[in-house]
Amino acid sequence: MAAFKSVGFYLHAGWVYRHPFAVRSWRPEDYAGMFQVLKAFGYDRVMMWPLVEAMPMPLSDADKGVLVAFRGTIEAGRKAGLDVWITQCPNLTTQPSVAAKPWSERAFPDGAKTVRLDDPAQAAPWLAHRAKIMAIINNADAYVTIDGDPGGYPKADPKDWVKVFRADQDAITAHGTHPDRQRVIPWLWCGWGTRGVWAEPIRPYMDSELAALKEGLTGNWELLSGRSHREGWANGRIPVQATIDAGLLDRSTIFCYEAIEFEPSIPQARLQFDIIRANLAQESSSSGQVRGVFGNAQQPVMVLPNIWFFAQAARNPAYRSASDERVLTDLARVLGGPAELLVPAWQCLSLPLERLPTDLASNLRKAKLTSSVAASLPGGPARYLEILAAQVESQHRILAATSKPPADTQDAVARMTEALGGVTQWWEQHGYVFTAAAGKVGWGFVPERQRELVSGWARKLTPEQVAAIRSAAPAVAKQLLDGVLPR
Repeated sequence: MAAFKSVGFYLHAGWVYRHPFAVRSWRPEDYAGMFQVLKAFGYDRVMMWPLVEAMPMPLSDADKGVLVAFRGTIEAGRKAGLDVWITQCPNLTTQPSVAAKPWSERAFPDGAKTVRLDDPAQAAPWLAHRAKIMAIINNADAYVTIDGDPGGYPKADPKDWVKVFRADQDAITAHGTHPDRQRVIPWLWCGWGTRGVWAEPIRPYMDSELAALKEGLTGNWELLSGRSHREGWANGRIPVQATIDAGLLDRSTIFCYEAIEFEPSIPQARLQFDIIRANLAQESSSSGQVRGVFGNAQQPVMVLPNIWFFAQAARNPAYRSASDERVLTDLARVLGGPAELLVPAWQCLSLPLERLPTDLASNLRKAKLTSSVAASLPGGPARYLEILAAQVESQHRILAATSKPPADTQDAVARMTEALGGVTQWWEQHGYVFTAAAGKVGWGFVPERQRELVSGWARKLTPEQVAAIRSAAPAVAKQLLDGVLPR
């Protein structure tokens, strides 16, 4: 097994929730710190989505200011020694009314508008708008555009998709800071021109868009061939296989989407080492031919162990067989922290109550992370330890509350109240709401493991206990509002 030549990471900034969980909540120093972390872990490329689609036409002065500031973030990545990629959608903009909110608070795709590239009256002003954006964030090393999800429309002509890349190449030539090395990168994902995401077989669309790229695109361009975390799910490996069959593998980077973290994902310390092992093993036969491999996460602070392992396993195939305990212990050493505390904290969602020490949260809050890598973590090392402690504390409350059947109806009410307190305690830390209005929490924003613990326990209640909990619901809600959640 050969190592991959390059390893990249996509900082997915599509969602709005609390700092430092969501990439969109990050300040320039958070980005700069994460670039240092990625470089130290072994990454040499980073991709970012500045969500320019949420900037309506024409560009406001406020949005221009956001883009100018983002040039500094791009430069920080390059100074850290990373090849910086910027990704965009192929044909999306947004309603002018969206500009009433600051860019960082716009919950895309609210207000999104599809631009028909086969209609000159729509395409021309949008391409001019895109060119103005490209002229400002002109210092990246590469500009990526996905083939849909989001974007696209039924029966879209792949030649129109190619026109977007040619327009980007023109913008690079006219405004790029290093045009001889800047390139465009088509991202193969769901097929340009399909009826919808995974609504029909995508292979014919992949073949058509690859043929259009080979015929219509010249100059400095590469491919980002996306794949799902497993066969039979989403696109499986179809884009990779289509790239191989088109003879373009040597121009491609393989994107192992969701190997590091599922999307969308509720902030949680979820380990996915086996998925990473399987994905890299499946693509290892191409490692000497492709230009590299990519991973992604939308809330990287919580899946730091997966980010660490992905890079190590891509760089060193032998490391893929390392035990989970060794991987976590190695990361603890890199962060300069106590493995006896960090390892169970990272594993907390999978540990039974008897293996989750009652004093783990308090000891995490007393601990220190002493390395320069830890000092670069978004939010800082102390905040990182507090986040781990908060999740451990939340999980311990839920495990303890659901560890036994209730002794009586009063105990059933008390245990349900405590379990929900643990659930809402963790949500209050991150505030994840997917695309819903901020401040509205629901079961869909609770980690699956926590939902299963509470619902599994509740399903075993007697009818009398259920009735008692229902009658006590207003009192339970009041306790949650007064103790954890804002009213």
